[in-house]
Parts: sequence; C-alpha cells; structure tokens
Amino acid sequence: MVAAICLSPVVLARAGLLKGREATVFPTPEALEELENGGAIYVKQGVVVSGRVITANGPQSAQDFALAICQALTEGR
Repeated sequence: MVAAICLSPVVLARAGLLKGREATVFPTPEALEELENGGAIYVKQGVVVSGRVITANGPQSAQDFALAICQALTEGR
C-alpha cells in the first residue's frame, strides 16, 4: 500500500505509480498538471482509494485519510 496527502501525490505521479489510477491532490494548477502528466485520473474528492493507492487532498481530509489507511490495513489490501 502507498498513501500520500496534500501535495505528495505529485511524487507518486512522477514515480509512475498513479498511471491509470484515480487520485486526488491539493488542487494547485501545478499539482493538477503533474497528476495529468503522470497519467492519473484526477478526482475532486477529499480521499480517493484506488486499489492499494490512497490519496488525499489536504489537512481538512486528514482524519478520513487516516481512516482509509486503517481500513485498508485491516482488510489486508
């Protein structure tokens, strides 16, 4: 499992881990461009779970992000 919040989904996109996956990020023009360049499908949501990749858009989504990680860990994703 890989998880990233705020602007860090950009790192996943640059590493090619978001290609063909739905993901979210703190929506700056530069971050959205990086997701697009990395082949991600941007979803305007607080938290996005796509297989074993969990992304969140910022501090306001931190609690839901943590819950998604905990759920993924307990489900054995």
